[in-house]
Amino acid sequence: MDIEDLFLEGARILTLKQFDSALEIFNKVLEMDPNYVKALEARAVIYIQKNELELAQNDLEKAINIEPENARLYFRLGQIYYRKKDLDKALELFTKAIDLEPNYPAAYMARSQVLREKGLEEAADLELDKAVAVQRELAKARKVVDF
Repeated sequence: MDIEDLFLEGARILTLKQFDSALEIFNKVLEMDPNYVKALEARAVIYIQKNELELAQNDLEKAINIEPENARLYFRLGQIYYRKKDLDKALELFTKAIDLEPNYPAAYMARSQVLREKGLEEAADLELDKAVAVQRELAKARKVVDF
């Protein structure tokens, strides 16, 4: 089985929430290629689910060093800082994800949540509005493509 097939098998198992089995597969992928960003991100997702935040953070920071323009990596790292209650760092990372990918509804939603926790209700509502607007535009674009 080549590395991409192995990764896809791990991703399939991850969608079934079989975290330990998926983790074994992603570890094998990373033994084959320690810089395989998709496997680093997927393993980080598992670590987040298992509340092993330091391990997740290590994988995401390594992945960001390899692909510094990958918005999802900043978003996921922001999730870790949010869980650690470092709201300023989480906000910074969600903003970086949006800067890299302005059509990222989940990042706007996350930024709204952080702002709300910081007591900035109006700013949080604006971010929520942006998330809805971006999602609406993405849905329209899909209709054009899928007609």
